[in-house]
Amino acid sequence: MGFSTEQVVEVFKKGFPESRAFIESVEPMKATMRLPANTKHLRPGATVSGPAMMTLTDAVMWVAIIGEKGEKGFNSVTSNLSINFLSRPKHGDLIAKAEILKLGRRLAVGEVRLYSADDPEPVAFSTVTYVIPSD
Repeated sequence: MGFSTEQVVEVFKKGFPESRAFIESVEPMKATMRLPANTKHLRPGATVSGPAMMTLTDAVMWVAIIGEKGEKGFNSVTSNLSINFLSRPKHGDLIAKAEILKLGRRLAVGEVRLYSADDPEPVAFSTVTYVIPSD
């Protein structure tokens, strides 16, 4: 029942029409998104803010769920998001890579790693749980 990257992009645009982030890829149980961080995403010291990082984390997990559940996942909501900031992200694009670890009928549990563009070391690590509405 999974959606292609193109189908997920259309669902994402419907759900988040104002988002500056975009989907790079959707694979089985995985998704990657990019946020071209600009000055509104920065905090003092020219680093990407925690709220911007958490928003991208939440969005990429939702995208991974849509990739697996299709439209059925549209009304999924975050039940828990825990983030560990590992290092200061550089001013520039922020990349989020999500992997669903367990996907049930009512819950999805996954992890997200955030990276500054062109840096192989993650700047943050998250675990995320989503509630998937029943039919």
